[in-house]
Amino acid sequence: MALAPFCEVRRATLADVAAVARFTVLADRESPHDSAPPSGREELSAPELALRLLDDLDDGHGLYVAEREARIIGFAQVTGLMVGDGGHLVELRRLYVTLQLRRQGVGRQLLSLVLRDLAQRPNPPALRAWAATGSTAVRFLDAVDGTAMRQRWKVGQSGLAVRGMVYGWTIREAPARQAAALRPPARRQVPATRGRVLAK
Repeated sequence: MALAPFCEVRRATLADVAAVARFTVLADRESPHDSAPPSGREELSAPELALRLLDDLDDGHGLYVAEREARIIGFAQVTGLMVGDGGHLVELRRLYVTLQLRRQGVGRQLLSLVLRDLAQRPNPPALRAWAATGSTAVRFLDAVDGTAMRQRWKVGQSGLAVRGMVYGWTIREAPARQAAALRPPARRQVPATRGRVLAK
């Protein structure tokens, strides 16, 4: 697997939301458990999804993008902090790479950025992801060292239950943050003039 040349991954900005929303439409169409909306409900448009993404960001979700030649080619979205599995966790809600650039390491770079970003938090939460059984997402999560934890069923927009697997990563606090936390506070320097006054 070759890494995508000149691919940069970073945290998304508000200027990226419209492009990510367009990719989200494609991602939801490919997702087995979201492939068909219920009868009578129309698929959300990119502008509607952009508004939903903005609401998610306000609620503490994380959004990351991969770009090449100033063009977004993929994204990852994680939820805000939740409580589960005996501790705090966030869930990888979506990870999508444009079809032409798959199997070139873009998804792996996005996931690595997510894990590094979470490691910068004090008491980092665990990361969880769900993938439908037999899907390409399962093969991807196996390839990026996700730990298969348990089976779980999900009900998609079509109203049908889909069996899948929950994957997890345990994240350790970044060494730089640990060192900063352990470093003793700097001594406060007493000005020389004040020292002379106290010596009288």
